[in-house]
Amino acid sequence: MSKYPTLAEKCFVVVSLFFSTSALIPVLLDSQESSATASDPYSPILFLGIYTITGLLIAQQWQSFVQVARKNIWIWLIVAIAIASVYWTVASDITSRRSILLLGTSLFGTYMAMRFTLREQLHLLAIALGLVAVLSFIFAIALPFYGVMSIQEGGVHEGAWRGVMTHKNVFGRVMVLSNLVFLFVALGKPISPTSKQSWQWLAWLCYGLSIALIILSTSKTAMISTVVLTVVLFLYRTWRLSYSQVIPLTIVIVLVLGNAAILVFDNINAISGALGRDLTLTGRTDIWAVMLDKLAERPLIGYGFNAFWRDWNSPVTAEVWRILAWECPYGHNGFMDLLVELGIPALVIFMISYITAILRGVRLLQNTRNVEGIWHLMFLTFILIYNISESSLLATNSIFWIVYVSTVFSLAAKSQPSPVYQFVTAISEDERLELEGARDWDLRN
Repeated sequence: MSKYPTLAEKCFVVVSLFFSTSALIPVLLDSQESSATASDPYSPILFLGIYTITGLLIAQQWQSFVQVARKNIWIWLIVAIAIASVYWTVASDITSRRSILLLGTSLFGTYMAMRFTLREQLHLLAIALGLVAVLSFIFAIALPFYGVMSIQEGGVHEGAWRGVMTHKNVFGRVMVLSNLVFLFVALGKPISPTSKQSWQWLAWLCYGLSIALIILSTSKTAMISTVVLTVVLFLYRTWRLSYSQVIPLTIVIVLVLGNAAILVFDNINAISGALGRDLTLTGRTDIWAVMLDKLAERPLIGYGFNAFWRDWNSPVTAEVWRILAWECPYGHNGFMDLLVELGIPALVIFMISYITAILRGVRLLQNTRNVEGIWHLMFLTFILIYNISESSLLATNSIFWIVYVSTVFSLAAKSQPSPVYQFVTAISEDERLELEGARDWDLRN
């Protein structure tokens, strides 16, 4: 295999990331006569092919892969628990297939961390998400049956754009990630000096398109997340200031947030009404209460990977649906779904991997000066925000799990410099200096 990523490899990664957003295929299979989304027999076959190619690419640089993969055991423990859950799952056929696909998804994320620099990863993500955004705009304008919601969920979301996704909230979530990626590409440095101008104006254009699509999706979670993440980016950048600057800025921020919190709590009923929500988070707390009751029956092992939310043929799901009095598709909280599927130990392991990544992200932020040094923390914040009221955590064939895995291993590799950086990928001069700075910081501490 070439020392540096080839054009064929980059095209393979872009195509894989595009389909990992759940774009195009599921929405094209959506039935005109039914409000439910049709089953998708094609995506599992597609991703099986993607992971087979990934395995072949990894095999050609096995030593490099091992050096990267061994830097974070927690990811592999979670995957191992998911695979092992086939022995106690309440849906063995589903768990056996999905757990293998989860392994493939994790391997693909590790391959990205092994083979590409952070700047290259961001550009590849930008291309894939840019394709999603442009196609979504075209679908909504030229093919509104596919691109705009109408009969789905009884028409309650009629007129909301869903682009090349099956639902406006899924579309909104992907566009929030797109918005974040294009912001970093626009503010960051190009891969090569000759690409600076073309990438910058195009990145800003796609950044604006992502914001427009978020608004047109009418996803309130996506809108709020975009605002919060923009504010958080500003706050993270202040962590690079000197102590004399940080202290007064922190006082100002505390005062502003404190007053904002008082206003929110004083007007909580009016705000929740304006957002179309109630104080139970649109029934989410009721769902979580039922899930905790079921978890009490199997707290250590859960019900198996992807086995809790199935259909009326599943006794567990049927019982939950009867209690809730509606067919809830998932737990509307990524941590709760992980908990009921794989038990308390799996959630603890995930939290260890997440907190470890946060700490490494903070250290990298403080020892770098370019905008890419904040990316890992921003994505980890995005994952936390979105999994409070949605569920996009431990998922097969998912761009969110792929990027999480690549983030965890990229951070682990940067905090523990090794010879793998001599041949994994082309590292620009400023990135080399950043890595050396991180290494020197580690030696001093």
